[in-house]
Amino acid sequence: MMNVDVLGQSMAEQLEQILWTARSAGSSLIVSRSQHPDTIGMMMREGLVRERLGHLVLTPKGHARRRKCAPY
Repeated sequence: MMNVDVLGQSMAEQLEQILWTARSAGSSLIVSRSQHPDTIGMMMREGLVRERLGHLVLTPKGHARRRKCAPY
């Protein structure tokens, strides 16, 4: 069974949404903690994001995954 949230999004769709809504903060991309807590947890376990100064930032692995799912 596929993990689907109340809006009908699969975890893969949630992951793409989170990656593409990351905001720029200098040379870092910051992810909002309020988006899909289960998916954020999975991203931390897989090493796509890490905590830095109280923020969740994309790791090099997260940046690569973001480029991989680019819509263009």
